[in-house]
Amino acid sequence: MRQVEDVLNFLSDIDSNWWPFLFLRPEPYERMTSKRVALLAALYGIFTGAFMDALLAVAGRAHEVSLWTFPFWTTIGFFVIYRLTFAYAWNCRAERFIPIRTRS
Repeated sequence: MRQVEDVLNFLSDIDSNWWPFLFLRPEPYERMTSKRVALLAALYGIFTGAFMDALLAVAGRAHEVSLWTFPFWTTIGFFVIYRLTFAYAWNCRAERFIPIRTRS
């Protein structure tokens, strides 16, 4: 299980994986709260859902689903998946983190 956690944290530490929301990434010793995960899920989920709506519009099938269906469900999906994987691994690392103390 620790190897999976290490892989998830390696992926979470890559700056480009946070684009364009790098400013929302906590420090390695900070816990990833549900509030932060919900914000990230909303930002990514709404964008992804809107993209799916655009694809339906291009395909001429926009009338088949509500405009809010994809943004809502992708946000929920991102939250659940992210909270159970990346945020969990991040929080396990934060619990073990021992900051290096500088000499005074």
